[in-house]
Amino acid sequence: MKRLFIIRVLAIVAVLAISSCSAKTDLNFDKKVISFEKERILSNTNLKINDISIKVKKDLPVSGWVAYTLNLKLKSSKGDFETTDKLFTDGKMVVVELFDINTGENYKEFLAPKLSEKHYTKEHLIVGKLTAKHKVAVFSDPLCPACIPYLPGLIDEIKKKKDTALYYIHLPLESLHPAAMTITKAMIKLKMDRKINNLTKKIYQANFQTEFDPEETNEQKILDGLNKKLGTKLTLKDINTKEIEAIMKKDLQIADDMEVNGTPTIYSDSKKDSSRTIYKKFK
Repeated sequence: MKRLFIIRVLAIVAVLAISSCSAKTDLNFDKKVISFEKERILSNTNLKINDISIKVKKDLPVSGWVAYTLNLKLKSSKGDFETTDKLFTDGKMVVVELFDINTGENYKEFLAPKLSEKHYTKEHLIVGKLTAKHKVAVFSDPLCPACIPYLPGLIDEIKKKKDTALYYIHLPLESLHPAAMTITKAMIKLKMDRKINNLTKKIYQANFQTEFDPEETNEQKILDGLNKKLGTKLTLKDINTKEIEAIMKKDLQIADDMEVNGTPTIYSDSKKDSSRTIYKKFK
């Protein structure tokens, strides 16, 4: 599945006037927001617009401000793709970032989709019990430089909590670390086999970079390196099955649905936890 990324170049337009109307009372305001977004894209990128629609519109807990999540169907030189963008407006100005000056809260979190109970499955559980009061979910890539040192510590921290469970959702970032796709398929197979205790932690502590480059695309070389590090004997046939492909595709779809495009991304009790601190208060 092709990963979809936010068009970061759009963020160069930080604040622009849109009109003098009220975001909550003007019936044509949605059209004005969409028109503004079209102009922003056409003025700052080489992309073509197939369609822009409103996915979410919410009043913020800030007087007069409204938040929008927009669905964008765009076309680049490499073909058609879809992504989302977020805007905030008070009817007079439009901003792409909005923070609470006292708490530092980013109001993009207010628009972030929430994980639901259907996402907390036995297949995703790596620490704790399904019945735990608190649930922490991590979207991660086994070759992500930020994830490699973070995941082992997170696992150890959650293990110390009596009523908190940790769920792992695969998000290999193929465009950045192609080799992560093979490692992820091997992780899924090894978890299915249930022969290695503390599998996720061992994967993240394996130091695969001594065996292959994260940008390696030769699956056999990647798998040989993994087998050497973990003492396993996986074959390409073992990891390239329809069942494993379906599991990985499902996780990538969850990431798309949650608008997660970076790793590690944490959800604490179903809410996006960009600060990675909320779960620290769990018991």
